Amino acid sequence: MAVTEINVPASGGGTIPCRAATPDGGPSTGVVIAPTIFGLNDDMDMVLERLAGEGFAAVVPNPFSRDEEPGIIGHSGEDRDRAFARLGRTPFDQAFGDMADTINDLRTQPHCNGKIAVMGFCYGGPFAPVAAAKCGIQAGLSYHGSFVQDHLDAVPDVGCPLSFHWGDNDGAAPLDVIEQVKQSFSALDDAQVFLYEGGVAHGYMLPGHGDAYNEAAAELSWGRSLELLKSI
Repeated sequence: MAVTEINVPASGGGTIPCRAATPDGGPSTGVVIAPTIFGLNDDMDMVLERLAGEGFAAVVPNPFSRDEEPGIIGHSGEDRDRAFARLGRTPFDQAFGDMADTINDLRTQPHCNGKIAVMGFCYGGPFAPVAAAKCGIQAGLSYHGSFVQDHLDAVPDVGCPLSFHWGDNDGAAPLDVIEQVKQSFSALDDAQVFLYEGGVAHGYMLPGHGDAYNEAAAELSWGRSLELLKSI
């Protein structure tokens, strides 16, 4: 499935640059993706293509489009420092507002059936529970989510299934943090936390993360995720 660039109207004026992939056939469930701090790179294109190939209309908005450095940033050395500096300049509420606008726009498109899931990677992880609490989505999914513990106040208002995935050697989400999230989710009717053992690291879902990529854990996560997406 071809990935294309689109622009979504922003509620505060202007547009939100996004990348998107649309499946063949009739209207389908939409998936809005919250990316990593590195931007809309090849890993995000891979996610878009895979989702569209499975029959889902997928869009990833650029949460850094208003920054002085809005493009893709690399993973290592000074690039990594630049990515974290950009993160520090990007208020969560601003980025979440763009996510909410993207959700609302996708719902109205003829290739979407009105159902929406949010899928977050690393930095994008907290967008899933917050969207599940505030945007009336049908599912929230997260992979090696960072800072999820800072947004657990949204959990009581979640009204849809959640599916969260971490490795057991995630430097950005230690086991005690994962346990904190798991305990918070225990109050919900349908929220699962999956832990992948054997030294599975932060970034295990994404080939662009080099040695952290773990194909076995990634494929197991994809299988569980697609099962949920196809059930909503």
